Amino acid sequence: MTLSRAALPARLGISLLLAAGPLRAQAPAPPAPAAPSPAPLPAGPERLSELVAAAEKALTDRKHDIATARVEEASNLLGGWPQETQRDPKVQALLERLRSVELALQGEAKNGPGPEPGLKVEEEVVALTGEELQSQLQKVRAAEAGTVFDFPIDLNDKVLTWVREFTTTRRPFIEKSLGRAGRYLPMVRQVFAEEGIPQDLAYLAVIESGFQNHARSYAAAVGMWQFIRSTGRIYGLKGSAWVEERRDPAKSTRAAARYLRRLYELSGDWYLALVGYNAGPLTTDRAVANVGSRNFWDLARSRWLRNQTKNYVPELCAAILVGKNPERYGLSLQSLPPFVYEIVQVEKMTSLGVLARTAGVPVEDLKELNPELLRGSTPPGTYPLRVPPGFGVPTARALARLTPAQRLDFQAYTLRKGDTPSRVAARFKVTPEDLLAANDFPASQFRPGRRIKVPPRSPMPIAAEDLRAAGSPAPLADRPLEPLPPFPAEAAAGAEAPAKVEKLPPVRNDSIAAPQAAPQPAPRPVEGQVEAGPPAREPVPHLVIAQPGDTLSRLARVWGFSLARLKALNPQHREILHPGDRVQLPWDAPAAAPEGRSPVHVVRRGETLSAIARRHGLDAAQLRAWNGLGDAKLRPGQRLRLSPPR
Repeated sequence: MTLSRAALPARLGISLLLAAGPLRAQAPAPPAPAAPSPAPLPAGPERLSELVAAAEKALTDRKHDIATARVEEASNLLGGWPQETQRDPKVQALLERLRSVELALQGEAKNGPGPEPGLKVEEEVVALTGEELQSQLQKVRAAEAGTVFDFPIDLNDKVLTWVREFTTTRRPFIEKSLGRAGRYLPMVRQVFAEEGIPQDLAYLAVIESGFQNHARSYAAAVGMWQFIRSTGRIYGLKGSAWVEERRDPAKSTRAAARYLRRLYELSGDWYLALVGYNAGPLTTDRAVANVGSRNFWDLARSRWLRNQTKNYVPELCAAILVGKNPERYGLSLQSLPPFVYEIVQVEKMTSLGVLARTAGVPVEDLKELNPELLRGSTPPGTYPLRVPPGFGVPTARALARLTPAQRLDFQAYTLRKGDTPSRVAARFKVTPEDLLAANDFPASQFRPGRRIKVPPRSPMPIAAEDLRAAGSPAPLADRPLEPLPPFPAEAAAGAEAPAKVEKLPPVRNDSIAAPQAAPQPAPRPVEGQVEAGPPAREPVPHLVIAQPGDTLSRLARVWGFSLARLKALNPQHREILHPGDRVQLPWDAPAAAPEGRSPVHVVRRGETLSAIARRHGLDAAQLRAWNGLGDAKLRPGQRLRLSPPR
C-alpha cells in the first residue's frame, strides 16, 4: 500500500480526469446557453483547493512528507465525487495544479537514498517461459499438495516467476520476513477473521514491509502495513509527539483489514482491491475504464498500471504459496517468540528505562512490544503498557514504589533568559503542553535557572500537525470507524477467533496463460478450482500455575514436552519456579491436565464468562460450577479452572 513519490501520478489518475473534459467536448452538442455568473465551489472542491494550496506550500518549503500527505488526502477526497463535479472547470484547474505537485514529487523520489522496505519493485520482471515454466509449475504443484487457501491464487507465468524469485534471488529477504511473520501471523489471522477478509492476506505484510513495524518509505508510509498519515487517520490510527499508532502491529493490522475490506466492497474483486491498496482506488477505476475489463491480468498487460502495481498481485500470490509451506521450498526460518504480552496501566508518564531497571524487564522487550512509543517513555496521562508474560505483577509493583521524581530519566536542561515553553518545546521537537507535563509544573514557573527534564528525540520524524496538537484528533478523523478493541495476550498468542469469514472462492488455476477477463466484478471461479474448507483452528494455549517444588524440568516431564520447548515459550522463567508463577504450555498440550493439574484461564478486563467458555469450547454453566462462582461477577486477574476439579 506504500505510495512512493514516483508513483503519485498513477496514484491519483489526475491525467484521466484532466482529459475527461476535452474528450466529452469533441462530441456534437447543441449551442451552449449564455454562461451564468461563476458559482462558488461546493464544500468538497473548497476542501480540494485547500489541500492543493497546502501541498504547493509544503513542496516550496521542501517538506515532501507533508506534500505527499496532502496529495493523498486529495486522492481520498476525489474518490467519492461524481463525474459531474470532477469535470467542473474550477476543479479541472485544481487538478492541473495538483498534477504539477505530483510531477515535482516524482522527480524528488527518483533521487531518493535507497529502495523502499518490502518487496515492491519498479523494474519489469521477465516471466519464465518454456521448460523452466513447466518445471516451476510442477514444483509448485508438489509443494502445495493438500494446502487449503481462502484467497484466489492464479498459477500463471507471472506468479510462478515470483515463486522462483522468492526461493532463489530474493531468498534471504523472504527467510527473514517469514521468520518475523511467525511472531505476528496468529494475531493477523485472528484480526482478519474478525473483520471478514481472507486470512491468507496476512502475507501482504511480507510485500509491504517484511513484517517490520519500524519500516518507513519515501512517501512517509509507516509500519508493518505501510500506512501514510492521512489514510491511517481515516482508519483510526492516531499520532502525536509521543505515539505513532501506525507502528503498532495490532492496531495497524485492524486498520489494514478494514481498508482492504472497504477496497473489496468498492471493486468486488480481491485482485482489484490489491491494486487499490498499492496504487489507490482512483488508479483502479482509471485502468478499468480505459482497458474495458475488470480482470487484473488484462490491466497488467496495459499501460494503465505502473510496474510496481503489475508486480504487486503476483508477488502476493507467490508470497502466500511460499509462506504457507516454506520448508517444502527449502527455506530455513529462524523462529521468533510469539507476540504475547500482559497489560499494565501506567497512570503517569514513565520512562521505559526506569521500568526496566526497577521491574527487571528487559528494556528491549518493552520497546518491541510497544513500537508505537516514539520517545522511550509512556505519553502523558494513562497508558496501557504491554509487558512480557509474567512481568505484569512485578511491573505494577515497581510502578507503585516509584515517586514522581523517579519516573523519568530524561535529558536535563537549565532554562536560560528568554526561554519560553514554546521556544524550548520547538527546540526539542515536543509540544509546550507535553514539556510542562513531563516536569509537572505550570507555565508560570517556567523561569531562568530552573532545571527541567526534556524527553528524548523521536527515532522518526513527527508530523507538524502532531506537534501542534499532540493527542488531538487529526484533520481526517471526522469519519473514523469504531474504536479499535484491545488485543488480549491469549489472542495474540495464536488462538483464532470463531469469527464469520466471508466465503470467497479460492482459485487454483493450473493453466499457464493468464485467465480471460471475467464478465462480472465478483471473484471468478476458474476451471481446476479447489474448494476451501474452513480454516483450521489451532488448539487454545494453556497456562499452569506453579506449585511448591515445581521446576521447568518437572513440568516438561509431567506434561510430556521437551525442556527446550518449554524454555522457549517461557524465557522469563529460570529452572526453579516460585509458587504462583504462570507457565505457558505448548499449543498441543492435552485438554485434560495430568496429575490432577488443571489448565487455567486468567480473566482480563472486559471478558465475560460466556466469551471465555466459547473460546475454550466449554459450557458457561460448567465453568461457573467448576469454579464455584454462583452469581459472582468476574474480576480482572481472576484464575478460572478449565476442567472439573479432582
